[in-house]
Amino acid sequence: MGTRLQGKVAIVTGAGSGIGRACVLRFLEEGARVVATDIHTSALEKLAREVAEAGGEIVTVAGDVTHRDDVAAIVDRAISAYGRLDALVNSAGITARNIRAEADFEERWDAVMDVNVKGTLLMCRAGVEAMRASGGGSIVNLASVMGTVGYPTHLPFSDGFNPYPQSKGAVIQMTRDMGVRLAAEGIRVNAVCPGFIYTALTENVTGNPRTHETMQRSHPIGRMGSAAEVANVIAFLASDEASFVAGAVWAVDGGYTAQ
Repeated sequence: MGTRLQGKVAIVTGAGSGIGRACVLRFLEEGARVVATDIHTSALEKLAREVAEAGGEIVTVAGDVTHRDDVAAIVDRAISAYGRLDALVNSAGITARNIRAEADFEERWDAVMDVNVKGTLLMCRAGVEAMRASGGGSIVNLASVMGTVGYPTHLPFSDGFNPYPQSKGAVIQMTRDMGVRLAAEGIRVNAVCPGFIYTALTENVTGNPRTHETMQRSHPIGRMGSAAEVANVIAFLASDEASFVAGAVWAVDGGYTAQ
């Protein structure tokens, strides 16, 4: 057990799987009290059971980050359970591959923007109000390397109209603007930009051996990353050790964007 986040209260969205789930586990290891939220109730229940079996405890709230009432309920639950909010990790996100196959490009755009951009905005807005009452805090938004560069032409992910890169670019700019405006209030807003990570969002493409190999070789480090490796950086940014980090965009990408 670490103490990096000892006594801090954190909300993690998209907590049922992937990087969100890894953040819940890492934050607990570092002493935080965690409110985990996801749109998938079964995933939350599974996570809560696993945490309890390991001797820990979390508060779970099922909710949709694109709905203001759900967002308010998530933040209210953190306050009612623990009396304050110190950290918010906006990990809830989708890709165009999550949308039903028959959807056209406009439907895909709307769906991805709704979750990745609007969901992040709503959670930040509600989270900031709670952090002001708590005397400050830290927000970490999940962006992506694809928010800083275009999809590579040697991978079959985009025809130039994939909304995922655009959505993550918006998250990056949201982070910078919030970071600048909120820093003086003691609220640090930063983002992480993972490279290709093994999560539920990449399962349907890593299943293709050729594509998987190409994705691995795209990183100078020679492999894809794990959700836990991203969570390690997020835990640092949420902690007081990152007290002079605000409005920053951290690449966690095995050297991908340094090429």
